[in-house]
Amino acid sequence: MYVAGVDEAGRGPLIGDLFMVMLVVDEKQEKILKNLGVKDSKKLSRSRREKLFMYIVSIAEAIIVARITPQEIDEENLNYLELKTLCKILAKGFSITKIGKVYIDAFADPTKIFQFLSRCVKNIDIEKITATYGADNVYTVVGAASIVAKVLRDKHIDMLKQIYGDFGSGYPSDNNTIEWLKNYYERYRTLPPIVRKSWKTVENMLNKYRTLDKYIHKD
Repeated sequence: MYVAGVDEAGRGPLIGDLFMVMLVVDEKQEKILKNLGVKDSKKLSRSRREKLFMYIVSIAEAIIVARITPQEIDEENLNYLELKTLCKILAKGFSITKIGKVYIDAFADPTKIFQFLSRCVKNIDIEKITATYGADNVYTVVGAASIVAKVLRDKHIDMLKQIYGDFGSGYPSDNNTIEWLKNYYERYRTLPPIVRKSWKTVENMLNKYRTLDKYIHKD
């Protein structure tokens, strides 16, 4: 029997895409993955994640990856975006292989996720799907999905830094990130498309500069 895990990386940062991954493996592989140390990606170093990533990809029956851009996040509620994305990757996963069970790391109230999926997924036995908080700590296949999502997002962030310079971790709690945002805006009086402009931290910063701009005389 095949089992699947769904997890995401990049929900909280100000910068970059959110990656959602559905990983499908033979149920027999779960024990091997667990013995190799596969678990929640946040509990692993980057080098360890990348080593495990190579093995996970090599044994996976299927890997479905979806990305949500900052522009999409700015235009629509993030929970709703993730729910729609979840429906799409589930439909794709079930269309290409027989899956006995799907475990989802809940990004919102599991009951609401289940209710949404019961309306949007077609020709899928909803009883095969389990959504719970902290699933990446409970189900090895979800931990494996979290590793794939995190490694892909890390590579995405590396690419963005080559273009825009070092902006730190990209999280609102990172002073380096906030300083980079301020410097970029002071220089260009706009923010690049990699930034989630609707995030409260960014809104507050922009409002401050816009207020100051009103009092700056321009010849």
